[in-house]
Amino acid sequence: MRKINEKLYDYILENKESLTNEWLSTRSKADGTTYSKNSTPDVERQLREENGAFIEAITNVFIEEKEQCIEQWAIRVAEERAKKDVPMHEIIAQFRVFRSIYWRFVRKFIEEAGEEVTVHDVLRWSESLNSTFDYIIEAFTENHQKIMQKLLACQQEMITELSSPVIPIKKGIGVLPVVGDIDTYRAKVILESSLEQCLEKGVQTLFIDLSAVPIVDTMVAHQLFQLLSSLKLIGVASVLSGIRPEVAQTATQLGIDFSDVTIQSTLLRALEEYEK
Repeated sequence: MRKINEKLYDYILENKESLTNEWLSTRSKADGTTYSKNSTPDVERQLREENGAFIEAITNVFIEEKEQCIEQWAIRVAEERAKKDVPMHEIIAQFRVFRSIYWRFVRKFIEEAGEEVTVHDVLRWSESLNSTFDYIIEAFTENHQKIMQKLLACQQEMITELSSPVIPIKKGIGVLPVVGDIDTYRAKVILESSLEQCLEKGVQTLFIDLSAVPIVDTMVAHQLFQLLSSLKLIGVASVLSGIRPEVAQTATQLGIDFSDVTIQSTLLRALEEYEK
């Protein structure tokens, strides 16, 4: 049993390039996809290298368990596909195509080996191979999802930071216009981003305008108070403007003390008063 497994293992690896060539020949000419015949030579070289490593990882199932190799391949390729934003349905389709090609080469080996291969061998290979393909697809999709979530989180953080910029209007003075709804995540990013921007831009007085914030709940009120306290710790004076009546009421109910903060009805009024 061990000997015939090693023969199949050697046969597949000897034909590794042929398997990859046959897989690459199935690509369509559709543009805008990693799996296109019109892709650049660099992309094709990368696909060849990745598929060669894929074949080695799968074929190890005939001689020993190599889940670690499969996991490493899945993590590496999933990260590359995620960064290129390759749709998952295209990736799964390529797994299906290559599974069929791989099995054709296994059948060729069985035909050439003749009576040396038993029915039991075929059934065992079928179970092992299908299980391995299923495992690698699961490992790939799981890692792809994790990486996509990280990329989306980074993009969201960047968008949130850009949506709440500290705008210098003159030396030492900046304006932070806060627009739209604020949830826990956005409040945290605004807090961290505002502190960093004030330090980077040399802001000593920050005008925080809340006139475009429709709702301020308990969480937002606490985050606002934390922002004001943190700014004070780094030597930045705060001026609040545009606080709606319901916001003031929420702050009062929570016992948040804004007595040390200058508050004006509008940003224009706040700037005018500051210039006096």
